[in-house]
Amino acid sequence: MEIFIQSIDPGAWNAIVKGPFIPTKEVNGELVPKEWDGMKDDEKRKVQDGQKAKNILTSGLSSDEFFRTARCKSAKDI
Repeated sequence: MEIFIQSIDPGAWNAIVKGPFIPTKEVNGELVPKEWDGMKDDEKRKVQDGQKAKNILTSGLSSDEFFRTARCKSAKDI
């Protein structure tokens, strides 16, 4: 699976290994997640890597396995 996902997109494999990338900004001295419209292009790409990884992983699952992982928030959780 590692080789397959890395051949499609190394960033997707990175999202599986390290977990999701969540861009943040400081608001009133507190870090909060950025909205999509407020992200830089490289931040959007890293967020999309995680979504791509989830898509690749769930595409290879049976329906029973898919429903067991449907609540997972990240590719790393799957």
